[in-house]
Amino acid sequence: MIGILSALTLNGFLPLLIVLIGLGLILGILSRKNAFSFIKIIIIFALFSPFIASLFKSLPTWIVLLIMGVVILGAVKGVLYLLFGKEATGEFLGHLMYDLFMLPFRLIGYVFRRR
Repeated sequence: MIGILSALTLNGFLPLLIVLIGLGLILGILSRKNAFSFIKIIIIFALFSPFIASLFKSLPTWIVLLIMGVVILGAVKGVLYLLFGKEATGEFLGHLMYDLFMLPFRLIGYVFRRR
C-alpha cells in the first residue's frame, strides 16, 4: 500500500519532470511563471515526501484507500479538463458521482429482487 502512495509522490520521476518543464519552457508551451510554479511544486513534493510517507504508514488502510480515491479522482478530473474542457468535465463528473451514489442501492436492489 505504501509503495503505491510513494509512487504517487513521483520521487523517481522528479528529474524527468524538471527536464520536461525545461523543454516546455524552451518550446514556449509554458510561460516562465508557470514553469517556476511547477518547479516549486516539485521541490515541495521532494521536501515533504518523507513526512507524508510516515503519515500514511500511521493511518488505517481504509483512510489511505479513501485518500487514494480522492487523488485518483482529482487526476482524472484534471486530465478530462485538459482534454475536453470545463463543461464536459462537469457533466461527466456529475454522472459519475450520481452512479457512485446509486451503486449501493442498486446492489441492495439486485440482492433482494425476486427471481
